[in-house]
Amino acid sequence: MKLTLSGRVERGEGMATRLGCPTANIAIEQGVLIPALGVYVGEAEVDGVWHNALICISDGRTGYNLKMEVHLLGVNQDLTEKRINCVLHDKLRDIIPFPGEEEMAEIIAQDLEQARAWADARS
Repeated sequence: MKLTLSGRVERGEGMATRLGCPTANIAIEQGVLIPALGVYVGEAEVDGVWHNALICISDGRTGYNLKMEVHLLGVNQDLTEKRINCVLHDKLRDIIPFPGEEEMAEIIAQDLEQARAWADARS
């Protein structure tokens, strides 16, 4: 599966950073075709440079705000207001109800481990 999604990065609440996985937050506009909600591995392009990425597509905590959260593997910089193009490759898992910060941090650490293994296998 390969699907491309794009958008401009908006300032988020900082929750993903607190959980050990800083992300660029992109609101998904109405009318845009998206895959199933979930956590994916893929690639993201910022300023003409492609990076391996962990990408989460969810409906937020309210269930009404479709958004994409992109973590660039090995990159730590503020991407606010940048345009990001993402190519989704493989789905890792479905979205789960938020179990609490400590448990979610452990789940995200596992997601990151899988994403790094996926990226290593591609090189």
